[in-house]
Amino acid sequence: LVMSSPALGQEGDDKIGTVDMKKLVGEYHKTAETAKAFKGYEADIKQENDTRLENIRAIVEEAKKLQKQGEEPSLTREKKNEIFQEFNRKQQEVQGLDRDRIAWLKRKQAALNEKAKIDYGEVRKEILEKVRAYGETEGFDFIFDRSGLSGGGVPILSYTKDATDLTPVLLELINKDAP
Repeated sequence: LVMSSPALGQEGDDKIGTVDMKKLVGEYHKTAETAKAFKGYEADIKQENDTRLENIRAIVEEAKKLQKQGEEPSLTREKKNEIFQEFNRKQQEVQGLDRDRIAWLKRKQAALNEKAKIDYGEVRKEILEKVRAYGETEGFDFIFDRSGLSGGGVPILSYTKDATDLTPVLLELINKDAP
C-alpha cells in the first residue's frame, strides 16, 4: 500500500510527449520573417550611422586643411589666430557630432533589442499556444521541452524515447500556413 501511494492520485498512465522548442522556434516560418525584418532594421541603422560618419570625416578634412593653412609662414599673426580658432571650432564640432552619433547608435540598438525581445517573444508565445492546443487535442498530460537546460547548463531531460518526440508533427503543424 505504501509503495503504491504516489500512484493513488493518478487515474492511469500519463500520456507524455517531448518537443524540441529550439528547433520549433528556429524552423518556424515566422521566425525567418522576423529575422529578415530585423536585418532590414539593422541595415537602416548602419546606413544612417555611415552617413553620420561621412559628415564627421568631411569636417575632419576641413579641419586638416585649416591646420595646413595656419602653418603658412607668410600669414599674419591675426590671420593665424583666426584660422586656429576656426580649426578649434571644427574639432569641437567633430567631437560633438561623434558624441551625438554614439548616443544615437546606443539608443537605436537598445530600441532594436527591445523590439527583438518583444517580436521573438510573440513568436515563441504563438508556438507555445499551438503546442498546448495540440497537447489538449491529442490528450497529452505533459509535453516537455527537450532543448531546455537547467541552471547548470545541463539538459533538464536526460533521456527521452524518440517515440515521444512530437517535434516533427508540430513543425508540420506550425508551418502549415507558411507562404
